Amino acid sequence: MTQEELRQLYNERLVREKQVYIAKVTNINQNYLSQFRKGKIELFPRYFASLKAYLTGENS
Repeated sequence: MTQEELRQLYNERLVREKQVYIAKVTNINQNYLSQFRKGKIELFPRYFASLKAYLTGENS
């Protein structure tokens, strides 16, 4: 999965879940997620893995 594919999946999930909740369960700063959502940054590998695991239902 690429950063762009994960960004798209994340944006789709934000329709039904709050960013603050996703930030809490993935242990990723909400501001960092916001910048990722807007395409301003790419996620560090550990954050990428954490967000991917949450969004796809994989255990991390």
